[in-house]
Amino acid sequence: MTGPQERGATPSPAAERTVYLDTLGCEKNTVDSEGALGLLLQRGFRVVDTPDDASLVVLNTCGFLDTARRESLDRLQELAAAKHDGQKLVAMGCLVQGETHDLRRSVPGVDAVLGVGSYHQLGDLFEGGEAGPLGSPDEAPYAGYGTRVLMTPSHVAHVKLAEGCNQSCSFCKIPALRGRQRSRPVPSVLEEVHGLVAQGVREVILIAQNSSAYGIDLPGRPRLADLCRALATVPQLRWIRIMYAYPPMFTVKQAREVYDIEKVVDYLDLPIQHASPRVLERMNRGYDPDRLRRQIDELRSIRPDLMLRTTALLGFPGETEEDVVALMDFLDEVRFDHLATFVYSHEQRTSAFHLDDDVDPEDKEDRRARVEALQWDLGLEVKRARLDREVEVMIDEVHADTDEAGLEAVPFEDGADPRGAWTGPVAFGRSEGFCYEIDGGIWMPGEDLSPGDVVRARLVGCGPFDFLAERTTLEGDA
Repeated sequence: MTGPQERGATPSPAAERTVYLDTLGCEKNTVDSEGALGLLLQRGFRVVDTPDDASLVVLNTCGFLDTARRESLDRLQELAAAKHDGQKLVAMGCLVQGETHDLRRSVPGVDAVLGVGSYHQLGDLFEGGEAGPLGSPDEAPYAGYGTRVLMTPSHVAHVKLAEGCNQSCSFCKIPALRGRQRSRPVPSVLEEVHGLVAQGVREVILIAQNSSAYGIDLPGRPRLADLCRALATVPQLRWIRIMYAYPPMFTVKQAREVYDIEKVVDYLDLPIQHASPRVLERMNRGYDPDRLRRQIDELRSIRPDLMLRTTALLGFPGETEEDVVALMDFLDEVRFDHLATFVYSHEQRTSAFHLDDDVDPEDKEDRRARVEALQWDLGLEVKRARLDREVEVMIDEVHADTDEAGLEAVPFEDGADPRGAWTGPVAFGRSEGFCYEIDGGIWMPGEDLSPGDVVRARLVGCGPFDFLAERTTLEGDA
């Protein structure tokens, strides 16, 4: 679709401006949705919790994988079927950007569609305006970041450093959906973080498709460490967390500069995707297992308490049993603290699409299950090695008791399990080594604690994903 969208019916001037926005996909989508809501609030909208109460319903879609596209379409059809008179339904985001035809042909109840980065047009659409043509994602502006409505707890926020990606990984269509890399200038990010901290944020999670490449497209070529140093000057900001560091570009020099900054936490997301030289070459990842080993050793020498997260992609075209064994041997040797797994999805607009998708779907899932079973054991081992340490914990949630917290379903296999003696509130939080929502965390008695509190605690028990802890002294609590 390249032409403008049809003009929708103009709502009555007396109609209350209420918006319901549902977000699918990654944290980058979450930030876009927060920006969209901020802009709508400036136009007099009120955010509501259900689509039934909304005059404007928006779905921010994901189009990265086939499963995500199906989920987006199913949710869009559900929202369209429930529309009431006078309500407008808008689809925006990656699914829209990736479709070869107007989504309204697939879901007739959709009034308008907006591509990646076009959410600043939502207010005009509600007032009867037209969406512009679905242009190149390279032209998408940053919008609304100064007035974001956080979808995270008030003490933690994602901050987008850049949009798009310049890499050419053969399995990935992000460059096709979101365009070439466009880094935000340091002053822009710094201004946003000042505003977030003024609202109570104490941790910022830095996200981009490739954080390692931040700034290479900006005048003067500021790098990630330059940005982190600027952010570290913000009073009351406690933690700076780095996600999505593309391994070949996160050099030892860059790592030393970044981890020389005290507010940068002992954590790094370093997606490796695989550890078979042959598969890595076909994925066009730009490194081999030996280089990865050296890099991880160097990172741990720079920050001895560093906790590492990674991702592994199973079932890439041509992957053999020997390749899977190579990956598992590598994981067993390196021992990541956190691991997420995915199975290959044969996607148009990727260079791997011309390859035969020759791994049986059941084999893909079997390989994924084997890697996850290995990580279950490894996760327990690496966490046991950290027991009895005292750590700083940022509280995310406080539950009334162990039943409300669902602790009976949390697997803990270490002998030290004090949960039976816990009475009263139970808190869930994170040390520096856990990212909000995507990793595990730390459970502890929650008396007198609230989300956003930072306390000291001793790790007394663990499972493959989480720790149990006991709060120590009040000294050092913040």
